[in-house]
Amino acid sequence: MIPTMETLAGFITGAGAVLLVALIYFRKGRKERRFDERYEAVHTKARTISWAITVIVLALMWLCALIIEGVSLAFVLVASAYGIMLISYAVAVMILNKRL
Repeated sequence: MIPTMETLAGFITGAGAVLLVALIYFRKGRKERRFDERYEAVHTKARTISWAITVIVLALMWLCALIIEGVSLAFVLVASAYGIMLISYAVAVMILNKRL
């Protein structure tokens, strides 16, 4: 499949729009002091709580898929997502422990 002019134009327009929104977000954020220590602490705790809830939901989905369908594609996909999440968490912890 060869990219057409419309495809390239859409890609460039989309990338430009994303860059423009990011630029506006960071400029406005600097003025509102959105990136200070309190902001970082609140969002770090929010990400931690969100991650914990996601792990619990994935574990329940994994258990339900195992009970209802047995070992099938859905079970394997949910188990893979759960495993990748836990591995990525462990890697992040090791990296951050060495840096901090």
